[in-house]
Amino acid sequence: MQLISLTAFRSLGTVTGMIALLLSVSVSAPVPLAAQDRAPQVPADSVVALPELRVEIGRLRTGSVPVAEVPFPVNIISGSDIRGTTGPSVARALTGSAGLSFTNQTGSPSQPDIRLRGFALSPIVGVPQGVSVFVDGVRVNEADASQVHLSLIPGTAIDHIELIRGSTGAFGKNSLAGALNVVTLRGEERSVEMVLEGGSFETLKATARGSESLGSFDGIVTGSYDRSSGWRQLSSTEEISLFAKIGGRGERTDGWLSYSFASHHLEGAGPLPESWLDGGPLPPDISDPPDDRRELQYTGGSGDMFRPVLHFLSGRIERELGDAWTLQANAYGRLVDFRQSNDNITEPDALGLTNIRTVGSTAQVSYEPTGRLITTAGVEWTRNDVEIEIRELPNRTFPSLTPATTERLQTDENNFGAFGETWWNFRPTMSLHGSLRFDYVDLPVEDLLDPSGSGQNEFAQFSGGIGLSKSFDAGWNVFASYGRGFRAPVILEVMCADPDDPCQLPFELGPDPPLLPVVSDTWQAGLRMTKIRSQAEVTVYLSNVHDDIFNVTDLETPTRGFFTNLDRTRRAGVEASLSLVPFSSIPLTVRTAAGWTRATFESEATLSAPFLDDDDDDDDTEDPADDDEPTPPQVELGDRFPMVPSLTANLGLRYELSQTSFELTGAWVGGQFLVGDEGNDAELGNLDGYVLLNASLEKSFRAAVFYLHVTNFLGTNYQAFGIVSRNLRGPTEAVERFLTPGHPAELTAGIRVHLQP
Repeated sequence: MQLISLTAFRSLGTVTGMIALLLSVSVSAPVPLAAQDRAPQVPADSVVALPELRVEIGRLRTGSVPVAEVPFPVNIISGSDIRGTTGPSVARALTGSAGLSFTNQTGSPSQPDIRLRGFALSPIVGVPQGVSVFVDGVRVNEADASQVHLSLIPGTAIDHIELIRGSTGAFGKNSLAGALNVVTLRGEERSVEMVLEGGSFETLKATARGSESLGSFDGIVTGSYDRSSGWRQLSSTEEISLFAKIGGRGERTDGWLSYSFASHHLEGAGPLPESWLDGGPLPPDISDPPDDRRELQYTGGSGDMFRPVLHFLSGRIERELGDAWTLQANAYGRLVDFRQSNDNITEPDALGLTNIRTVGSTAQVSYEPTGRLITTAGVEWTRNDVEIEIRELPNRTFPSLTPATTERLQTDENNFGAFGETWWNFRPTMSLHGSLRFDYVDLPVEDLLDPSGSGQNEFAQFSGGIGLSKSFDAGWNVFASYGRGFRAPVILEVMCADPDDPCQLPFELGPDPPLLPVVSDTWQAGLRMTKIRSQAEVTVYLSNVHDDIFNVTDLETPTRGFFTNLDRTRRAGVEASLSLVPFSSIPLTVRTAAGWTRATFESEATLSAPFLDDDDDDDDTEDPADDDEPTPPQVELGDRFPMVPSLTANLGLRYELSQTSFELTGAWVGGQFLVGDEGNDAELGNLDGYVLLNASLEKSFRAAVFYLHVTNFLGTNYQAFGIVSRNLRGPTEAVERFLTPGHPAELTAGIRVHLQP
């Protein structure tokens, strides 16, 4: 039976301190340069400059202040940069950001795992999440496990992306590392754009977008189709997306209504035993392996498949109530169905069917009496109706099994939030920001097959932050801030938290002991420099996390596991970025970013880390160390999280003439500990670091742009993910590294036509 966990007042002292100054910024970001305030006047001898960055305040975005007066790091990615890339997507747009790292457990290019400051932003069910993701202010972390499917966000409809680092209370639960907000396009003057692209591995992509503005009304429609056979066995992709938005602007009122549809079919070949990659023995059913063994798929059956279908309706209205008061409100309905099939070896195949129905609304009042003060306050409510059904199916190991439903759960989750925020430029060179928010989560779980497994879960928590920024002459600025964030356990975690009854993640759930919500305290400070032709930022941060939720792997059956609270974990690091136009008369832009991340356990625990302390090597039955049962090591203070590289670095060079542009980008990713080696023993080795280089060439001809893009043009053989496990298809079922091969060199070419009658 589930228990009630109320933790709203566990840190009343911190909350009281924050109430002293109810200040904040829900750091958003500017629209592209065409719609934002222009950069300072460029000297006559200069032909290239960087735009001035401005941010908007509030949970639903209002007002506008220079980014130098915000005490949090903010990344802003314009829509023109996103749509200028091949296959525009949110994940691809984030590459090159300081401190972000990418892994890929499934092997599908549409399902990357992202780490921000050591916290996860992942599509994988069972990976504890630490980043909130919004589309036009609507949370899109899925209600069953808080996972995020960035591929469901239409890349062709993005106006800009805002990445806010650190806990900012206005965003509510999950914002341990920060928040990501995707702002979609509004209709502008009449135009039509079409893109056709083809490339390696039978890749075909086609997109179309139409925009119109008639008087006070505007509208936009985009659609895309993307398919690829994949470079590995059972790794095909097919994605269909549609987005439409209509809006109207009056003298005192602005509003819009949007609809998104997505239907995807994604196969993931997953990791392979290292012995296979090194030319070792293969199972008898693989009689004719490919020349490149990286193309193999492990299970030998039908493979893993993920098929989501999304319908998303959202609307927003803004009304000026007077010279200083403004009301903003949104409402939304989001329907998503997931069909996830897993191909198993020692257990029946599993089919998970998840239906999520979400409705909600946010209302916010803003007060801006002068250009030096913005105050907002609001409330929001979200209801998630979730139904989960899990079926077991026959396979080669269980050919005579009768298909049956093993789990059926449902929940009617309600989330309530109230927040207040203020930005105050109390001196010409100093600004103060802060926020305070209260969240209440009601999570009842009904087990439809075993009513005794039903239960009630409640979580309540204050969060918020406070910060100060100080500007100096010549474009220099310093900032410092504190923020408290939290994350409430989700249905998957509260129903899979019993170490004596591990789940076949994510396909077996039941009544388990209660989990506590995660709470983080984040301090960060930084230095910014903003010039006409250069922008730079360096940030140092420290996050102490209490009751962090971690996925523990079962020792005997690594496909099973459970969730547990860890007393203390920590994230610390340094992030640095630089954008530079080095020459006043040469159209060359240089962008570089680097991050040092240290994600560590700060309390002892026994976690997954299977097999690494099994010392059975001499067959001495009298030796107690010789035990065929795997014995995991203890995680000790300072042990590092797996799949979080200590160092990452990115470099981009773009040379742009009137009709031609060339871009070269590179990324260096440092070594990483494997999943299953949380004790940092590294007896089987770590994941090696690697370097990737990409190149693009564009040529304009009238209304058309022809482009060529090469990914990983050096053909680097790297590993995108690693885990320690038994090779159940090997001759001795030995423990070894399982590695997901990184994507090889890929060539794409396309044409983009923009017509403006």
